[in-house]
Amino acid sequence: MRVSTMLRGMVFRLALAAFGLAAALTYGSQAQTAPSSPQTNPPAAQTPGPAQSATPPASLQLHDLPPDPHTPTAEEQEQRQQQAVVNAAMRLATLQANWGPRMDTPGLSVTLTEVGRAKTPEGTKITYQLAATGFPPDKKVMLLRWPLNAEARTVMGGIGFDAKGIAVCGDAAPAQPSAASGLSAAPPPAPGAGNEQPGFVPPPSCQATMQPNQPVQVEATVAPGEAIRVALTSEDRKQDAVASVVPFPIASADKGCRLQVILGMKNAAMVLIEATGFPPNTPLKFDVVTGDDTRTVHPRSNADGRMVFPLLPGAKGLTAGETTVKFSGINRQPLLDTSKETPQPAVDCAPAVSFHWGEGSYKVQ
Repeated sequence: MRVSTMLRGMVFRLALAAFGLAAALTYGSQAQTAPSSPQTNPPAAQTPGPAQSATPPASLQLHDLPPDPHTPTAEEQEQRQQQAVVNAAMRLATLQANWGPRMDTPGLSVTLTEVGRAKTPEGTKITYQLAATGFPPDKKVMLLRWPLNAEARTVMGGIGFDAKGIAVCGDAAPAQPSAASGLSAAPPPAPGAGNEQPGFVPPPSCQATMQPNQPVQVEATVAPGEAIRVALTSEDRKQDAVASVVPFPIASADKGCRLQVILGMKNAAMVLIEATGFPPNTPLKFDVVTGDDTRTVHPRSNADGRMVFPLLPGAKGLTAGETTVKFSGINRQPLLDTSKETPQPAVDCAPAVSFHWGEGSYKVQ
């Protein structure tokens, strides 16, 4: 499958932004526990001895020189570029797949509760309210949003919580956060390097547009399979809680097994396939069918019977189409000594889910 120049640039930009975000969200806790790297003095320069000549031998000939490095062909360069795009897409997909409770600071959580829907010319506008647990009552936090095909950014500061844990605009002017308290796509400074982080602009206080104690709400219009991703992070970046929700799922279930398609990029240039309800810690097989092309992937479920794996849909000669992902059984790996084979669980379900991809396939609901 050939990868377009536009997709290359978009994947690289979003992957870099996403991992800058990951560094920003995790820096606060890592900086407290990461051991300092041992430092060693560089070896002293040695004076050439009898066995070391400071000048090359006079008998050096052309055949003694190292060969010129191989100049890659145009086809090899294209293959390398495509592989680089795939690698960047996989890194981006990894962060998207992990966006949720596993990224929370221990003891913290945030949830999105739908409080309204309204039809608009731009699509269905959905409104969510945020509630959190574990943050100290006097802690001020910032709201971060990560839209599809865009860099994550902090959109509001000075947020507090009411007695029920609902995120509300703080009732007092928040202290201005230091440069080190912000989230940006730039990696955080090394421990001990000071608090300066050029380029970070603190987010506006919620009081610029909200009344004190007014609940903080998130509004969005999305396409089927698109996730709304948010995070609450303390102004010192030492406490974080992360959440996401898919308002219009692309999903299918059969006998307790479920497959869901989550957009990783617009027009389904990359998607995540989330599978739940399968036997735990089991190698599985899924067929990916696009037109006359079928390929098989072999993910492994975790202890909860869940897995998330990325896909770059497409097939040779096609610029748009429909792809179907269907469960095709246990990935059995027989041994020469059958007595040592691990018994495989019986799986009776056969879920399959389909989605459109390509130019024009992204349509707000």
